Formats: sequence, C-alpha cells, structure tokens
Amino acid sequence: MERINLWEGNIPGNSNARKDSVMKIGRKTLPVIDTLRWILTLRKHGYQNYKKIIDTFTAHYVIAKDPDSHDTFTDSPYLIPFIAEGSRQAVIVVPGGGYCLKEMENEGTKVADYLNSQGISAFVLWYRTCPYYQPVPLLDMQRAVRKVRALSGRYGYREDGIGAVGFSGGGAQVGLFLNILRGKDAFPAGYQMDEIDAVSDRLNFAGLIYPALGYSFNRSMQYASFPEGELDTRVKREEIEKKYNALANFSSRDVPQFVCYGTKDNMVSLDDIRNYAQLLEDSGTLHEFFPVEGAGHGFGAGTEKYNYWLREFTEWVKKL
Repeated sequence: MERINLWEGNIPGNSNARKDSVMKIGRKTLPVIDTLRWILTLRKHGYQNYKKIIDTFTAHYVIAKDPDSHDTFTDSPYLIPFIAEGSRQAVIVVPGGGYCLKEMENEGTKVADYLNSQGISAFVLWYRTCPYYQPVPLLDMQRAVRKVRALSGRYGYREDGIGAVGFSGGGAQVGLFLNILRGKDAFPAGYQMDEIDAVSDRLNFAGLIYPALGYSFNRSMQYASFPEGELDTRVKREEIEKKYNALANFSSRDVPQFVCYGTKDNMVSLDDIRNYAQLLEDSGTLHEFFPVEGAGHGFGAGTEKYNYWLREFTEWVKKL
C-alpha cells in the first residue's frame, strides 16, 4: 500500500533514545495471558499503577511485531491513501487500541475500503503511541488534518470537505483534537515549523465511534499516554483528567459530528458518550447520535451484524 509520511525530517517528539529507557517491561509469558492482562487492565477504572502491564504488552506484542514501531523514538507516522476518483470529500480514519496499538484493519483499512466503494476518499492514520506520550499522538492527529488538506489539490476533493472518524482510542484522538488542540500550538521547544504547519487544521465534520473522551473513566490508559512521574499523585492525575477531557473542554460546536456507540459496551464510559451527545444537542451543533443496540466494544467494520452503522455514517457524510 502507498504511504504518505506525515512529517519530513524534523519529527517533533522523536529522538535516538531507546523506548525501554522510559518503560517498565516485565517478562513475556504466553501471548493470550499477556493480552488478556492488558485488556482487563483497560477495563479498570480505579487509581492503580498499571504501567508494567501496559508496557510489557506494548514492548512484546506491539513494538516487537510492528515493523513501523522501532526500539528507539524514531517512528515515522504516516497516512495510507484510499482515493476515490471524483470524490468531493476525504475522511481521515483513526484506528483505536488504547494508545498502545492501532487496529489497522477493522478500524482502518476496512472502513476506508467501504468509504471508497461509496465514492468518498479516505486516509488511514498510523500515529505514534506508547511510549510516546501526549501531546505527541495529538500532534500526529493535527498534522494529519493539515496534510490531507494540503493534498486536496493533488487528489481533487474539496478543501472544505475534510473530516475524520475515530474509534475508541482513535475516538479520543479525534475528540480531544477537536476540543483541546485544534487551532493551537503544542510543538516542543526546538521544533522548526514548515509549510504544512501553516495549513489550517480545521475539520469540516467528525465521527466519534465508541470513543474514549478522556482519561477519567479509562484511568489505566493514562499509563500508556503520560510519563510515570506525571501520575505519581492523585492531584497530578486529576489535573491530567481535567486537561485531556473532551466534555470539560467542549469547544467544537462549529463541527458537525456523528456519535456512535454499542449499548453493551463496557470498555468506555457510556455516560460520557451520552453526555457529550447532550452537549452537542444543547449547543446547537449539527450532529447525529446513533446507538447500536446490543453491540459491545470494538465492532468497527469487522462485524457484519452491526455494519449498518457504517452505512448510516457514510450517508450522513454525503449529505454534508
């Protein structure tokens, strides 16, 4: 598949340091056991140090197996283009994975393939995750919006027809970007801005699919997204939960939004999702709220029984 690098040369957040220098990596056991521990950890909501479980899973089953994840902080995020000839719109597809991995098929390429079949261009985003810490993943999200907008002349879609759809942790990417980072500068000291950084980071529409809208419910996910020293007291953790929260920082009433979740989901906060939809309603934001009855977490485009959500989302996009 063709790839388009997000950054050229100077990548903010990268260095030659080894990732294991900031990780607590335990002994590898059996894949099914380590994966189950990681999944169960993501379901936990109380305060506890989950760093070793998260880092152990990430080191052995993500960094070691994904050829695009390196042992050093030298990953190069990219977009996979799925271009529909004559398309007026383009959608950035943002896979989830608890900021440890990216589910590039069911929440990525399959979604893009379907959008293509309906005449809509798409770009699947591979962004940096654990042990890259915030705001690095959100910088990749912001850069993706600017890059796709800059590519509109090459591929023919409208500059005012650019949206994003994110799943779970990818939903956090979209929701937090919309309400926290959009229009702002979070580059680290020493980063040299280029011509892409001068392009607007406006999104014209967004889809939030079973999104994690912050770190207050999925508290264990904090250890995938922040250094351990920023999480060693309750006060510090609560500051992060307030700062990185799409509801508490809601500022996206100008962006039409499609919010979707499974009614049997126990991985993300359904109350947060419903309350976010109420914020959209109360603020007069153009939106559609679409519960999928009986669905759990992670259905994406991989469960035929529930794929009607994708058809509904696509028809909604076409009407914008």
